[in-house]
Amino acid sequence: MSNTLSELNLKNILKKISSKKNLTYTEAIVIFKNIVERRIQDYYSTSILKEISAKGETVDEILAMIQIINEHSITIRPKVKTTIFDICGTGGSKTKTFNISTASAIVAASAGCNIAKHGNRAVSGICGSADFLEYIGLNLSNPPHVVSSCIEQLGIGFLFAPLFHPVLKNVSKLRKEIGIKTIFNIAAPLCNPCDNLSGQIIGIYDSLLLPKYSEVTKKLNRNFILVNSNDGIDELSNTCNNEIIHVNKGEIIKFNLNPLEVGIPLASINNITIKNKEDSIELTLKSIYGVARKEIEDIIALNSSSVLVLSEIAKNLHEGIDISRSLIREGRARKKLEDLITFCGNKERLYEIERKLNLS
Repeated sequence: MSNTLSELNLKNILKKISSKKNLTYTEAIVIFKNIVERRIQDYYSTSILKEISAKGETVDEILAMIQIINEHSITIRPKVKTTIFDICGTGGSKTKTFNISTASAIVAASAGCNIAKHGNRAVSGICGSADFLEYIGLNLSNPPHVVSSCIEQLGIGFLFAPLFHPVLKNVSKLRKEIGIKTIFNIAAPLCNPCDNLSGQIIGIYDSLLLPKYSEVTKKLNRNFILVNSNDGIDELSNTCNNEIIHVNKGEIIKFNLNPLEVGIPLASINNITIKNKEDSIELTLKSIYGVARKEIEDIIALNSSSVLVLSEIAKNLHEGIDISRSLIREGRARKKLEDLITFCGNKERLYEIERKLNLS
């Protein structure tokens, strides 16, 4: 297939997808390249994306989208001696929780993990990782070399998606007009711009996406833990059973986890949900500072422990949970957040928020 698409090509492609036929990897590469580079009319772009979503995205189509996004990304390669991981959720959960993965990333970094936290502003949720960090003083406009230095010196940095994926600005209007989740939503969490990323913990809100994600990540030659909780949040949950898939360079291991098995009592979903952005910011900070209620500490310890296991700092989730609790209670997680804001933002803003919330 040519790298440019004529109107006849586009009509034939749209006809193919509309009849529930899948694209080959080569076809998808060409089509997605033309879409993100705005080389075809918006009508065809939106129609193609909608029809792919309607028929269901295939592994080859998702891999093609990942490839195209990565080809157009600004990347970093922090010089660290050990592994680097990310922990994030896909978004899309109907249950509104605080910034669990962000708090868990801070805790994991305070244990010595290297974290390249890839994130954005809220799309379907109330307060995204970027919203939280910006509010407490992080400068989202830090250039990539500063973010890379931050990871090298502190063991954690925040990779603001729009800064590292400028080409996605080309399709932001299209995505808003479409108004539904598309293949971009599935591929984006797998497009961390850290070149030497060792692996990821990815929370997936929809259990139907787990098999698809496992097949996609199997081909990415990294170490992944994919999680889906029965309550529909895109994190490991302390309110119910969790389905977990460990994908390690092609090998897939599936298992279920009940929080009781690792010493965490079952909580009510109401204990971890929030009503607005202010609630989210306050609860996220309190969870890092060690002054949140027990159920909040439990879910952070549970999620950060998965990073510790992946990083081989903890032998198992039990040990990871114990380490995480100590880091929170001893103030090391709080210190890591303060160091991050000092290095990459305005620490006076953080102190202002602390005073406002009686955390100073």
